Formats: sequence, structure tokens, C-alpha cells
Amino acid sequence: MRQKICFLLVLLVGSWAMAGESRMLVRIYMEEPEHVAALDDMHLDFASLAVTDHADVVVTTLELTEIERRGFQTEIMQYEADVLVPPEYHTVDQTWAVLDSLHQLYPTITELDTLGFSQRFGLPIPHFVISQNVGTREDEPAALINGMHHAREPIGNEICLFTMKRILEDYPDSAYAQRFVDSMEVHFVPIVNPEGWKYVTDSSLSSPWWRKNLRDNANNGGPIDPNYDGVDLNRNYDWRWTEGGSSSPSSWVYRGPSPASESEIQALVSLSTERKFVVGLSYHSFGYDVLFPWVYYGQYTPDLTTLFEIAQNLAWEIGNYSVGPLDGTNMSSVWFYGALGMYDFLIETAYSFIPPAESIIVETEKNFRGLKYLLNRSFYSGIAGHVLDSLTLEPLEATIEVVGLTGDSIVPRTSDSLFGRFYRLLQNWTYEMRFSRPGYTTKTISNISVVSDSLTYIEVLLAQVPGVESGDMTQHFDVHSGALPNPFRGHCIISVGSIGDTPARLSIYDTAGRLVRSLACGPKGAYLWDGRDDIGRRVEPGVYFYRAENKGGYVLGKVVMVR
Repeated sequence: MRQKICFLLVLLVGSWAMAGESRMLVRIYMEEPEHVAALDDMHLDFASLAVTDHADVVVTTLELTEIERRGFQTEIMQYEADVLVPPEYHTVDQTWAVLDSLHQLYPTITELDTLGFSQRFGLPIPHFVISQNVGTREDEPAALINGMHHAREPIGNEICLFTMKRILEDYPDSAYAQRFVDSMEVHFVPIVNPEGWKYVTDSSLSSPWWRKNLRDNANNGGPIDPNYDGVDLNRNYDWRWTEGGSSSPSSWVYRGPSPASESEIQALVSLSTERKFVVGLSYHSFGYDVLFPWVYYGQYTPDLTTLFEIAQNLAWEIGNYSVGPLDGTNMSSVWFYGALGMYDFLIETAYSFIPPAESIIVETEKNFRGLKYLLNRSFYSGIAGHVLDSLTLEPLEATIEVVGLTGDSIVPRTSDSLFGRFYRLLQNWTYEMRFSRPGYTTKTISNISVVSDSLTYIEVLLAQVPGVESGDMTQHFDVHSGALPNPFRGHCIISVGSIGDTPARLSIYDTAGRLVRSLACGPKGAYLWDGRDDIGRRVEPGVYFYRAENKGGYVLGKVVMVR
């Protein structure tokens, strides 16, 4: 089916494509970066989002005339007609072939599927996952790596393909590959815009700088009109949508007819909302920049310090890249952070849209170093854990707040509904966190220390507000004797009976959800607890919850320690 669709597109492009307007890459010189605001109303196609003492833009002759009329000095850097696409870049079909091959070589730790379909011609969007128990949703961090929101930026696809091969080839002999495969999920969407890239490679266009997808903006089913059709996929996200890109279909930064109107973006949004990625990378070209969310009318995000720290380390690992904030509107990294709390970084790499063939290995190897750093960053300097119902210990989707790091500019962060899991990457410091959910008593936990070599784990138990019903709370309970004596002073015996063929371990938590003690099973499903934690310290008097679990099920209960 995929081959038939691709063949149809080749026929349509070859028969219907009109000549695009001649364009050129121009450098605009300015005394201060802020002076670029004088060009905002032109909705220019910026080659790089980083603006210093100059800005590089793709313009028509008329646009160049208007820029110069406004008093800016310019220099023509390149004509689009002079650009060729080296055959070393993987086409859409060749990319699928590589992914198929990798999946055949490593079937137990990879998954290849179709994320969604392109807007106009329904080309499948490749989605490749690397994980130890691939296909099974696990309670572990996940990352999203994507490339080619823009058709003219194939280096992002090459970085994704290079990274997949390296991780798979190095597993299981390399410690880094073991961690990425065994302890997390790494998702790749190497070509977000397959029909745009296929248009560039298969149509013999005089315009290899095509940026958008191929939406039929005239809605006439007629020829592909490069002067009018298409949507800039990286201006289509539903985050301050009206403030980024252009409302004109003829613009190369046309944001679309409505927020998230494009099927390519809908597919990425659906995946990201369901999976709650911790970190991500979005590859673009060109420039040597690491960009993070965001600055918006002079206001930065609550997580500026952490985002800046990670961006600096990314830039250092890749090598001599600059660091700066993104505009806070309708781009992928901004939406990922603002709507989902994902730390996504936009990488502008290489110094042309389509670098020469000999640059491919250089750019992919450099960016692989940065990618390794970011995936590893998911495992240290942060707070992670679960939010559970204090009675049933069922996972809860609850609002997670780091006191002092919240604001109206972002959607409240939540734990996931499947495991109650949350991750919050932070700086090394001591924090206060607040956990809330309708129908439950809000809980605040203070003095949570974040360290540099690991994540700080906490288990959060939320109690229902008295009188609030939430369904059958006894469905997972097995009959068991409970704790005797209860309350107790010196020690107690917790009897859980049989909950399966294999012995269960029993975990004891305080009311803040912190794990206090883990006990091995004694005779006949009985556990002796002496009121001490795992390192032998006597715990404070109070209420404690216990849970014993194995594949046969679980039992849980409450015990009170008194002086």
C-alpha cells in the first residue's frame, strides 16, 4: 500500500507541479538582534531561528527589495537554483527500507509502525521504538527524537538513522546502550513531513528548499502549486497559534487553517500526550544552535534554570553550539514543554539546509554525542515517583507542582494515568512539592533534596476526601489477617496469607508516600516488622501503610506505631 501511494505521488508531482517562485538565501545585517522586530510583519522564512548581528532568511526578489527599502544591509549568500540534493541522503522509501532492515535484525528490542499519515497524499509517517520489552508499556522514562518537520532539512533524518544503528549495534556490550534499551523507551519519528520530502526528491523541482507539507490550500484537487499550497508544520502547534508564522497560504511559514489542523502534527500530538515523554530533541537545519522553551514578551519559563543548564551541556557535547531561548509560540518544542512538561530542545545543525554529502557523518556523529547526554540526563538531578490512592494503592493522575516553579504560562503537570508515574528534572537543591486531585486531600511534601548522581524517588499517597465515592474500593483486596498487635510499640507481625505461588515482598510506606522498609516473606506469609527503616533507624510514631505483591495479586493495609 505504501509503495502504491508513493508511486501515485510521483505521477501527480511529475504531471501537476507548477514552477515555484525563484528564491535566494540572504543575510540581513543589523546592529542589534532586537532590530529584527522591524521585519515581523513580513513573516519571513528564517533559515535559522538564532539571530545575532545578522539573520539568514529565504526570500523572493520582491521580499529582498522590501527589506532593503526598510534600511537593512543585505548580502545574497546562495541561490536556490544552484542547490542539488546529494544522493547520499535517504529518500522516504529508502528510509523505510533501513527501518525495516533494523527491525528484522533486532526484532526483540525494536518496533516499527506507522505513526499516522501525511495531510494530502496519505503517506505513512515512520515511527521506530527501541526498548527491552518493546510493545509493552513499562513504568520507565521515555524520550522522543524527531526530524524533518521541514522538507528541506534531511540532516535530521540522517541523525535519527545514525543514532538508531549505533544504539542497536552497541547493545548489549556498551553500558550506555544497555541503559537506553533496558531502562527506557526511545521513540524516533525521523521524517515528520514525508510528502514534503518526497516532493523535493522525486519531482525534479527547481526548488529544493521546499519547506511545507502539500496541503491543498485552494481545495481544488488540482496541481500542486508551490506558490500557494502547503502548511509549515512547525508553525501548526496549538500554542499561541495566531502569534507565530503567517495567516497567508502563499507564505512559506503559513501556520495552517486552524491549530493542529495537519494530520502529521495530530499524530505527534497524540503520541506525546499518551506517552508523556520526559525529554526530546527536534532536529532542524541550519545553524549551530541549541534552542529551548521559551521567551515570550520578555517572560521566561518557570524552568528556565534547568532548561538553560541542559541546553548548555547539550551545546558543549555537540561542540561549539550557541544556546538561546525559542520564541514562545506555535513550534513543536514550545508545545511539548508548555502543554506536556516535556523538556524538548530544537537543534539547528549544519550550515546549509542540505549539507554536502561529506558533512553527513560529521553532523551525525557530533549530534549523537549530544543525544547520549540528554537521554542520560533523564536518570539524574530530579524527582520521580508515583501518586497512588492511599486506600487501594491504585495509580492516580494527579497534578504535580514544584512550589515556586509554576505559572499561568504552562499547563499544570500531571502524573500518568497508567502507573501514576511522574518525572521532574531539576537543579540540585531542596524543593517543596504539592500533589492534588479532585476528590482527594492535597498533599505537600517539603525538604526533598535533589542530588547530581541519581533521581530522588518518592511515593505519594493521596487520601480521598470523606464522603467522596470513587467506585468499588475492595475489588483488589484479598482476605488477610492484618497486623498484630495494631497499634504496636516494639514490633508487629503482618500476616498476608497466600497471594500466589511465589513469596511476596512487603513494602512499608509513611503517610508522605516514602518507602520506609522492604521485608522478605517469613513463614506462612507472615512478616516481622520491628519499627525500623531499611538502614536500621527507629521510625517516628504514626500511621504506616503496607503492601505485599507478586504476580498472584496483592494485599495492603495500615498499621499504627505508638510510643
